[in-house]
This record gives sequence, structure tokens and C-alpha cells, in this order.
Amino acid sequence: MSSSNSPAMKVLLLTHSYSPEHSPPQRRWKAFLQVFTAKGISVCVVAPKNGGLPQENEPGIKVVRYPSFGRPKRLALKALRSVLQSAASIPVCLMTGRKDVVIATVPALSTLLSGYIVSRLLGAKFVVDLRDSWPNLLSESNVLRSSFLEPLITRIILFLLRHADLVVTVTRGLGEVAKAQGAKPVTVISNGVDQANYTSAVPHIHRDDELLNVLYLGNLGLSQGLDLVVRAVAGLSNKVRVRFVGDGTERERLQQLAASLNAPVEFLHPVRGEQVLEQYAWADTCVVSLRPDWQSFEHTIPSKLYELLYFDRHITGLVRGEAANIIAASAAGNIVGQDLGSLMEHLENLRTEIGQQAHRGNGPNWVVEHASLERLGEKYVHALSTLLGHHQ
Repeated sequence: MSSSNSPAMKVLLLTHSYSPEHSPPQRRWKAFLQVFTAKGISVCVVAPKNGGLPQENEPGIKVVRYPSFGRPKRLALKALRSVLQSAASIPVCLMTGRKDVVIATVPALSTLLSGYIVSRLLGAKFVVDLRDSWPNLLSESNVLRSSFLEPLITRIILFLLRHADLVVTVTRGLGEVAKAQGAKPVTVISNGVDQANYTSAVPHIHRDDELLNVLYLGNLGLSQGLDLVVRAVAGLSNKVRVRFVGDGTERERLQQLAASLNAPVEFLHPVRGEQVLEQYAWADTCVVSLRPDWQSFEHTIPSKLYELLYFDRHITGLVRGEAANIIAASAAGNIVGQDLGSLMEHLENLRTEIGQQAHRGNGPNWVVEHASLERLGEKYVHALSTLLGHHQ
């Protein structure tokens, strides 16, 4: 990675989720840090305590935990927890010693502030790993529900982005937005698939009926806009059945909606490993959805999309912008208008094609070319080396 007279790079990663937890940022960073350590980079990860899960021993990676302060549901308590986590993480970071680079993953927003403070106290470069369109999402989601807090936190986020030594975004659109907001330099390193973790294939399941099996596997939150799916299948109850596999803030409300409409929707809790492949085997099509009324989702790509492409699943895309472009470029499924009539028509058409979906498209090849986390990790190393002035 570096010339013989350059010392090994020392990196501190601040993240709200790390192995053995399961989350998109955890999978991204586990794969990236394997590349980092293979290149001789010294890595320390600082993250909240994980509820007692045993910490995995990863060669070359030191993991340090700080108090997580529970999982409150009320907004005021969530804000307090974020402040406490930010404060608790700073002394933990400082005790890890001198670093060349401090990387803060966003979200959670608390890591952004503590990462900036720690980087300045350690005299290190400050890198922001930006996964979503913050601060734009604050106004679009109205998550703060406060005319005082929203502009205040927006100004804080913009200040920190503009004072970062490097901003890394997961899509091109997010990169353009960050540049327009004053961040520089900005580089794009997308999400993707860690191929080394996928050693099994999707099993074959014998079908004995003509119902269309529709699967949504992921977060059941406000961002996904899954009401549309429930309402669509309520009108096709003798032709289509749906599984929602996951948890989230909207799960209970979606269950109530499905019950009120007598919609054939089954709700299952999150699954891991081989059980994910069993769900994919059951499905004739997998839904990827982002609500249409938040402008930021034009340049948001759900991380689950890359996995569906890799496993050659047929995709029903209730998305637009960059996510829709990927589905079209890989010929992996259909982009559907996000209205009731369009989705019902699409599902009815798909139902007549059951059994003809063996060949999906070019998803697996597209992932290998564009979304291999090993290759993307090497791109990250190059970006950090350039930032520090190291020679490749």
C-alpha cells in the first residue's frame, strides 16, 4: 500500500453497527476492513455495545465498545441517547491512541460529531462515510418534528460535511448533492456484495399452485412506502400472496392495514443465512421499494438490491433514479409505476409468467463488475492513501 519509508496507516472507524451484529453498514465494513488489514492497515473499530453478543476475533482489527444507552422509542429519548452516545464514544476513541484517519459512518448522526471532535484532537484526517442524503432527509421525513431542532441540526451537519477532509458517498447522486452543499473532496464508493460470504445457491422449491409469490425482505419502515403493496394485493387476493420478512417502525401499522383489507400478507420476523435463501426460493418476484414523495430517493440505492442481483432474483422495482437505472441496466426485473393501478397490472401480468422466470437477466455479472465489496474496498484504500499522500 505504501512505500518502504512510509509507516503503516492507522485507521479509527466510528460506526453504530459492527460484527457480530447484522446490518448493511456492518456487512460493508466487515468486507472493507478485511481488505484494509490485508494491505497492512492497522484498524480500530469503536461502536456501541451490542447487547451481549460475543465479539468475533478478527485478525488485525481491534474492536472497542461504549455504552449504547438502550433502545428508546420516544423521539426525545432517542435524541438524548444520541447525545450520550456521542459523548461516551469520544474518550473511548482517544484511549485507542494516535491515528492517521478517523472515519465516521452516517447514520448514526452522533458518530458524525464525535468523529469530527476526535479527529481534531488526534490530529487525524476526518472522513465521512455518508450512506443517506443527510441533512436533506431531515426535512423530507420530518423525523424531528421540530421547527427549532431541524434547522439547527441541518446547520451542524453541513458544517461537519464541509470540514471533512474527505466525504465518501454510496451513490453518484449523493456525491453530487454533497458537493453542492460544499463538501470536498468527494468520492463515490457504493455498497455491494461480499462474494466470499455467499457460498450457497438458492434452492429449488417445487410449485403446486398458480399463485404469484411476492416477497419483501428488509426493513419495514417509513422510507419503504409498503402500503401500496398491501393495497394492491388486497385486490388480487385469489391470485397473489405476499410475505413481508423483517421488522421496523411500520410493521404493526402494516399488519393492521392488511387485516382491515383482508389482504393475503404474511409477516415473518428477520431471517439470516440459509433462511434468506429459502425465502428467495419461495418468491417469484422480490420487491425493492422506496416511497416516491421524498426527493432524496432519486439517488438512493437500497443495499438489498445488490444481493437480489447477485442471486439472480426477479425484481419488482418500486423505485426511481439510480436504483431504477441499475435494475434496467442489469435486465433484472421490472420498474413499476408507484400507483395502485400500475402495481396491480404488473402483478397480474407476472402471475401468467410463473415458471418462465428461470433466466432473470444479467444481475450476477453486473454485481461482479460493479459491486464487489473486495474491489470497492481496494478503491477505499486508494482514496485514503491519496488523502494521506502515500504512494501506491
